[in-house]
Amino acid sequence: MSSRRSETRRERASVATRDEILRVAQRLFARRGYAATPLGAVVSAAGVTTGAVYHHFGDKQALFRAVAEAVERDILGRIVAASGASAAPWDQLVAGMSAMLEICVEPQIQRIVFIDAPNVLGAREWRETEMRFAYGVLRQTLAGLQASGVIRAGSVDILAPILLGAAIEAATAVARAADKQAALAEARATLLRLLEALKN
Repeated sequence: MSSRRSETRRERASVATRDEILRVAQRLFARRGYAATPLGAVVSAAGVTTGAVYHHFGDKQALFRAVAEAVERDILGRIVAASGASAAPWDQLVAGMSAMLEICVEPQIQRIVFIDAPNVLGAREWRETEMRFAYGVLRQTLAGLQASGVIRAGSVDILAPILLGAAIEAATAVARAADKQAALAEARATLLRLLEALKN
């Protein structure tokens, strides 16, 4: 029994260490970017050994991959919460795109997801990752709306990245605007007009 308790304590400590490394790495990658964040900075800020990082993640790139996936998981959760599970599919799309726009404005999201992730992990691997999270949900939602005749779309494989790209570029414009609230409202209205143009 005592041995099992000791094992459980070690497991909890291991999980806590991994979570702390991930939390610190996310903060540093968001603030400095991947290239400007040496692994030693993560080790020092997390108060762990280099061996602990390698044990839990393997190397710096694998650590970044875990951070990026954690960010994607959080984005998906926020979009799903904003969309409302009981809403009609079209309303879910509109609310989800609006939420995605607001999330994309956040500097840490832009840095990790849209700047570093495609470069560090490669465009193909990152797109496969995105398909498991918010981008995948967007594509599924569009496919469902197309199948039910709500929207006109030749191919959701073309439409989905166009809408995602529009949200990203709009968010970047908002981030650079002097009046961010006004720019965000205009960007949201413009995205809504794009979506409305798809309706049958």
